[in-house]
Amino acid sequence: MEKKNYSVLFEKYLADKTTMHEKRTLIRFLSTNPEIDDWFREQIQASSPEISGDLKQKMYLEIMKMIQETNAPGNKTRKPLRLLMRVAAAVFLPIALAFGIYHFYFSGRNSDIAPIRIEAERGEKANVTLPDGSRVWLNSNSHIVCYNAYNHRDRQLVLDGEAYFEVAHNPSKPFVVQCGDFQVEALGTAFDIKAYHEDSIVYAVLAEGKVKLSFADKNFFLTPNERIVLNKTTKTATIERIDATDFTDWRRNRLRFENEYFADIAKTISRIYNVEYLIADESIKTLRFTGAVDNTNIESVLNVITLTSPVFYTIENSLIVFHEDKRKKDYFKSAR
Repeated sequence: MEKKNYSVLFEKYLADKTTMHEKRTLIRFLSTNPEIDDWFREQIQASSPEISGDLKQKMYLEIMKMIQETNAPGNKTRKPLRLLMRVAAAVFLPIALAFGIYHFYFSGRNSDIAPIRIEAERGEKANVTLPDGSRVWLNSNSHIVCYNAYNHRDRQLVLDGEAYFEVAHNPSKPFVVQCGDFQVEALGTAFDIKAYHEDSIVYAVLAEGKVKLSFADKNFFLTPNERIVLNKTTKTATIERIDATDFTDWRRNRLRFENEYFADIAKTISRIYNVEYLIADESIKTLRFTGAVDNTNIESVLNVITLTSPVFYTIENSLIVFHEDKRKKDYFKSAR
């Protein structure tokens, strides 16, 4: 099969229109093409310096083994390419495999394929390098959508969730992130956006450079170490001085809460650890918290919360239930 035919096949795959036979043909092509193999190795070696060389090699061998297993005669449990993308996201591989391969190998064609969605599911994080060299870190239960025109006519993305961006400088193609009611535009900068569609309060934090944020028919400009908090219900915006690292350290497994309601904190914990929860007492939903905690495991986060507030939790059939601790309530009132 010629390269142009594989290109058409790849576009069908990204649009989720391939048959099982076509998927197998495509995976066989990926696993036997030395040009893609060399590129894949380069992407592994260019990954985060926090990942050791031994781990990078192991990542490469494990994923290539998974690809090769899909071609094994008599294999009745073939793994689709989308599973490889999820494995890559889970170990912070700095590419979205299918998206990266397509733009590396077939980007010369200007086609009308369906938008490409790159996501980190609940309990996961992901790190992707876009075709222009910009890097994106996705927090749990977040996704971005890229269109085929990305880095050809423009550089526009759609975000639902939380992401940190390091934008490659290109004044002729502004980098724009659309988040429902607002959008952020940057030329070359680093910033964080937290904008889950179900949340009424969203924000953007600037670490480096300068961004323009458009919301409710108004434009706002941020300078480094500023955060803009938007209320989607009242259409109001507030800009405050902060330490940007407090709001971007989730990439390093550190949680930071800034005067946040317990109801919102519980929702964040649910996203990060992929757990279900219930707040049994309405009175604790409006408790506010400020502080940071290393979120190496869910127990450490829950323990910090229960030690610093009149809250305790129980686990009932895998459901985390938060209760008011009436014995500690008076103490925390007097301590304020």
